[in-house]
Amino acid sequence: MKLFDRIKEWLGRRRLIQGTAQERRPVARNLADAAKVGIVYHARDEQTHQQVRNYVKKIKEELGIHRISALGFVDGKDLPYYMAPKLHFDAFCQKELNWYRIPSGNTVNNFITEEFEVLIDLTLEDILPLQYIVAKSRARFKVGRYGEANRHFLDMMIDMAGANSLPQFIAQVDRYLLMINRSHQPSLN
Repeated sequence: MKLFDRIKEWLGRRRLIQGTAQERRPVARNLADAAKVGIVYHARDEQTHQQVRNYVKKIKEELGIHRISALGFVDGKDLPYYMAPKLHFDAFCQKELNWYRIPSGNTVNNFITEEFEVLIDLTLEDILPLQYIVAKSRARFKVGRYGEANRHFLDMMIDMAGANSLPQFIAQVDRYLLMINRSHQPSLN
């Protein structure tokens, strides 16, 4: 990243942190009990996009949650062919970022204003446009990767303990979100 781009990124982060001092009361929700789920992710390649699609499919099939929206970010000037908008899958690219690398546009604004019960941030590194979306989202419970920059706007952070692959992170997110506020299951004994 060029020096000028780093300065813009720094200014954007500063604006983000200053603008996230909102009063929120997070409501921890078990993923199996959620009716509406949002997912944000960095679509760096087709394989990453496919892994997120498989996770959404798994949630729909195993948990019966059908109101899932996923928003991917492509760090390029145009969206690749595999990121064409599909039902419950949207994407945005650098064209929709302002000078501070803050995203705008109908796709982003609609996602931010949606009241998800659980918002899952599947990014493995700090990406300002996606952090902005998570910070500004009206979601009741925000979950993502453990990181110093994320502590300002996530309600639950999951430590990867050195693992850096998306499938491992998805497995950890799934595991912990199914543990939270687990509804009491009657014993068959």
